Amino acid sequence: MGTVKPPAVHCRILALMGTGASSHEAVEPGRQGHLDNVAGNLQLIADMGYGDVALAERAPDGALHVIADARPMTAVAAVAHSRTGRTLSAHDEPEAYRALREGTPVAGERRRTTRGISYVTHAYPIGPPGALYGVLIRDLTQLVVEAPGKMEVAFMGIAEDLISLLAAGPLLSVAEDAPFVTTRRAGDGVMRLDTAGRVLYGSPNAVNILKNAGLEGGLVGTSAAELPGGTVGIGPVLGAEGAHAAEVEVGGRVLWYRAIGVSNGYAVFVEDFTEARLREQELKVKEATIREVHHRVKNNLQTIASLLRIQARRSGSPEASRALAEAVERVSSMAVVHEMLSVSTDETVDFGEAARTVVDMVRQGIAGTKSAITVEVEGTVGNVPASTGTSLALVTAELVHNAIEHGLGAGGHGAVVMSMRRLPSELHLVVRDDGVGLPDGFDVTADANLGLAIVRTIVEDDLRGTLTFGGGRGTTVTIRVPVPPDPPSRPERPGVSD
Repeated sequence: MGTVKPPAVHCRILALMGTGASSHEAVEPGRQGHLDNVAGNLQLIADMGYGDVALAERAPDGALHVIADARPMTAVAAVAHSRTGRTLSAHDEPEAYRALREGTPVAGERRRTTRGISYVTHAYPIGPPGALYGVLIRDLTQLVVEAPGKMEVAFMGIAEDLISLLAAGPLLSVAEDAPFVTTRRAGDGVMRLDTAGRVLYGSPNAVNILKNAGLEGGLVGTSAAELPGGTVGIGPVLGAEGAHAAEVEVGGRVLWYRAIGVSNGYAVFVEDFTEARLREQELKVKEATIREVHHRVKNNLQTIASLLRIQARRSGSPEASRALAEAVERVSSMAVVHEMLSVSTDETVDFGEAARTVVDMVRQGIAGTKSAITVEVEGTVGNVPASTGTSLALVTAELVHNAIEHGLGAGGHGAVVMSMRRLPSELHLVVRDDGVGLPDGFDVTADANLGLAIVRTIVEDDLRGTLTFGGGRGTTVTIRVPVPPDPPSRPERPGVSD
């Protein structure tokens, strides 16, 4: 098939490398670095080769110990369970021990059957000639071996090339002296290029992805430079040894290329990231909007607090001034949380940081800077949802205020300690003082002042938690509030890693 003219598009690199180790980290030399790199690419081999793979390291006594394995997401697995951690016997895995002994790949001929699935085992020595330190074991079901289609043949050929490449040494990035690890992802397009950089095979997904990005004509026979974004995504590996990852904006699409130099050509994976990037952009706009809302709420709360302070100063009643001052504390404690949320990237807040700010604000407002009263905050609880953080900030302000004013006396002396800790699904908050303690027969439902009534309502009705009081020397208030576990981290994009 003849070549086609390159599409008239503007090509712009967005990110050269994938996530993972810093690009400045040097390759870990020797045996361990090589084995780690093979282990990191096992899933790619399993999916491209339609078979289970396991990496076994040679122990000092010559036994093979499985350190990593992967089962294909593209075919029925021959092995039902992970073999990681197992020591392989020479009787059960003769191909592996033969490959280690002879230093050459071994194509198994005997059929094995597990769970009604017949398969054969191939083994490939890992390491330099004369100093082998591992074996890669590959189990292929008879269905794959006996009746492969065109795509299966192409993919298995790439898997064989990847195995040969990784058996000799770690796969490195051509741009940085760092190990390269990647996987095959759902929706990926797969291409095989010859040594001149022309497409020998392109999967249906690859054809669709590149057509959407502006490819005109057929894919097979097209050079890397004529593919949408190919100069940036594939060009750096042409004529070089190693691999390359790049995100490219071209033809109104965002393409994620991973290109690997293999024997007699190149293996290329391309994914259309356009929709994912649009969703990310939409999320960024939403997050920015939410942060702006929190910023405005914080400003409004601070304005309300300022108005209340002015009213308190003009009030002729000490009781009214005190009530207004307490209202200022309540409003300001909520403003603290909204101020933190205005610079946060999600709807969570570090409550330990918020609590320390609120406690210091209350202490200075009641006791002043030269008071004999000490107030300490102990422990951390990590991030909590914004609504929970706002409620807990208000509760903290009320409890510390009560401990100073009623437990110790604003002009007295003593200590107030707020401690907090987080369990998997519960947050504990304790405020204790060494003051006069609770009066005999204290009943929070009947004897609580406005502040404690607010605390009880927030804890029990809003947060669905519990509130308990303890006596003895001083007063101890304990709050238990259910909280969700920390959210999982976002999955990282495959690319260069350590």
